[in-house]
Amino acid sequence: MSIGKLTSLAVAADQALSLEWDDGRSARVDLTSVIGLREALAQLADPGEFAKARLSEDGWSVEWPGGLDFGAAQLRRWADEQAGEAMAASAFRAWMNGHGFTLDHAAEALGLSRRTVAYYLSGEQPVPRTVMLATRGFDQQQAA
Repeated sequence: MSIGKLTSLAVAADQALSLEWDDGRSARVDLTSVIGLREALAQLADPGEFAKARLSEDGWSVEWPGGLDFGAAQLRRWADEQAGEAMAASAFRAWMNGHGFTLDHAAEALGLSRRTVAYYLSGEQPVPRTVMLATRGFDQQQAA
């Protein structure tokens, strides 16, 4: 699935954006945790600075003065994760670690290829909702 360009942007709160993509998807993306975890983004913790968010000319990113930006695809991934439509790579890794799984074990447990599991762990591909639900189902099956 190809993630498209951003078509609209509004600052929704001190550290949240309301966004729309060219496929019609709209979402509110809360960047509080992202900003809090990265020292390089500290200036965005200031509501006045965060409010300077603008769409790039080509629509492929949201930009702030000083060269800070987030790409449309990453913002879409965060939107999907926050809406429960995708699983964060860190949560997927925590699930694997919690079971002591290698790439091969996780792939076997979920009916995926080893390569797909590696893509999810690296963040190269988003962990889709179906896989998120499969991890939950696996956990429930193990608890029974």
